[in-house]
Amino acid sequence: MRSFCLCCILLTGCGESLDPRVVELRQQFMLEKAPANERPVPEIRSDLKSGKLSQDTPFAIRARINAGDIPPFAQGKAAFIVTDATGHDGDESHNPHDCPFCKRDIKSVIARVEWNDNQGKLIDVDARELFDVKEFDLMVIEGTGQFADDDTLIIAASKIFVVR
Repeated sequence: MRSFCLCCILLTGCGESLDPRVVELRQQFMLEKAPANERPVPEIRSDLKSGKLSQDTPFAIRARINAGDIPPFAQGKAAFIVTDATGHDGDESHNPHDCPFCKRDIKSVIARVEWNDNQGKLIDVDARELFDVKEFDLMVIEGTGQFADDDTLIIAASKIFVVR
C-alpha cells in the first residue's frame, strides 16, 4: 500500500490530482525502463507483410510522436501517430518528415499506436493525459501489429516507456 501511495504522488506531481482511472491505466501500461530488442518500424512492416512476423507476435519499436504536418493525437482517445526514431545509423534526432530520402516512402516509417481495453475497444482517455506525453516525445513501445485498409501499420500497444 505504501508503494502505491508513493507511486500516486510521483505520478501526479505537486498539488495535481489525477483521475484514479488514469493512475490505474498508467500502472498497467507504463514501464520504468525501456524494453530490449527494439526494431525499426520498416523492419516490422516488412516482416508482417512477408509473414515472418505474425499479427500476434509482440515486438518493440523506438519512435517519436510525430505525424509530420498533421496533428498526431486522436482527440480524447489513447492513440497517436509515431515515426520511427532509429534514423540513419541510429540517429534518434533524425526526422524522416524532413529527410529527402525518407520522405519518398514516409509511410514505411509511420505507425498508428492504439491502447485498447479488455474488450478490444480504444481507451477513451486522451493519450496526452494518460501518458503525460506531447508531440516529438521519444519512447519505446511494445505491442503487436497489423495493417489498416489504407496500409497504415496499426500497433496494438501493450507497454510504453517514455524517454524523459
